[in-house]
Amino acid sequence: MDFQPDRNLEAFRQTVRAFLRERLPADLVRPLRTGTRSAREDVTRWQRILNEQGWGTPSWPAEHGGPGWSVQERLVFDEECIAAGAPTQDGGAQKLLGPVLNAFGTPAQKAAHLPLLLSGERQWCQGFSEPGSGSDLASLRTRADRVTDDEGDHYVVNGQKIWTSYAHRADWIFMLVRTDQDAKKQAGISFLLVDMKTPGITVRPIRSIDDCHHLNETFFDNVRVPVSNRVGAEGEGWAITKFLLNNEHASTADLPVLRRYLKQLRSLAVRARDGERPLFERTSFALRLARLEAETNAIVMMVQRVAALEQDHSSAAHAMGSILKIRATELQQQLSAFLVESLGDHGAIAYPGPQEKSAAALPMQEHGRGLANEMFFRRASTIYGGTSEVQRGIVARALFQF
Repeated sequence: MDFQPDRNLEAFRQTVRAFLRERLPADLVRPLRTGTRSAREDVTRWQRILNEQGWGTPSWPAEHGGPGWSVQERLVFDEECIAAGAPTQDGGAQKLLGPVLNAFGTPAQKAAHLPLLLSGERQWCQGFSEPGSGSDLASLRTRADRVTDDEGDHYVVNGQKIWTSYAHRADWIFMLVRTDQDAKKQAGISFLLVDMKTPGITVRPIRSIDDCHHLNETFFDNVRVPVSNRVGAEGEGWAITKFLLNNEHASTADLPVLRRYLKQLRSLAVRARDGERPLFERTSFALRLARLEAETNAIVMMVQRVAALEQDHSSAAHAMGSILKIRATELQQQLSAFLVESLGDHGAIAYPGPQEKSAAALPMQEHGRGLANEMFFRRASTIYGGTSEVQRGIVARALFQF
């Protein structure tokens, strides 16, 4: 494929930058820790501005009300928004649930959920992982037993989900449940939409090693869910999940984050000192930085390749997406660790987070703020979204088929 710069893509980047300069309110611009979501009111306000521009659903095709951007254009949009400090969108709703509803939802489900999803007024969380059923998703045990009574057809849901990002802030959850206890593991799974205010749901916080609270345990105790909230046919949850997880291969690299890490490293290279010299004059540092830049450039080319495969609906996109996930998440860990190492002795300081106030000025605080949190968060990069072991299995099976 052609890796030369796309002039049309560069023109699109300038269009996005101009929009952000003109329409992104200054009071919405703020740094975020990696993996965190903006405040609810900021998400809703930013979503309204994007909707006015026709960019409210960047990953959706034109026939479903989206801008119809290519994968490359969507990556550019994400990168420029992160660089500008724009609020996040509800990624789980935008990139995962929305396409599922467009493809599998009933007219009633679309009418009930899509308008509120588009406005940002209804926010979602994802209920997939369970204790002992994270990467082996087909082994999930949360069960939904169908009953019919005076209130109509319902499922009674019992079980537990874990690592449920933003369950404490979500209005609804889209989740996988086992509706057939006797069927083959994949065949007995269904996809449900559940109001988080339903009696019987308990959310308990999990505070992660980066000192953030975005993860939770979610418990379901005889939670009644109308059968009309099931997406697709009973037992079709596994097929829907494959569609959902295959939908955004190229974005798994988190390319804007990799580029941000490199930018921070370059800044440290000039400002941090190795004795009397700037850090970049240390040969070992410069060599390591050059290697990491080369690896990042390789990820850029791999993202372009996966994006091209996705555009062509190639069957190879799935395996290539797994290779990209492995290589990019390992690089995220290397870059974030190198950032902390580059602070030298100052890397041991517990700096305040990007949005926290500091009672006293600390050495290198301008550059060190939030870096340790980033490094700790990125320890999970090779786990969430499918562990590296699972991704290698996908690649191995794909190669075996050839």
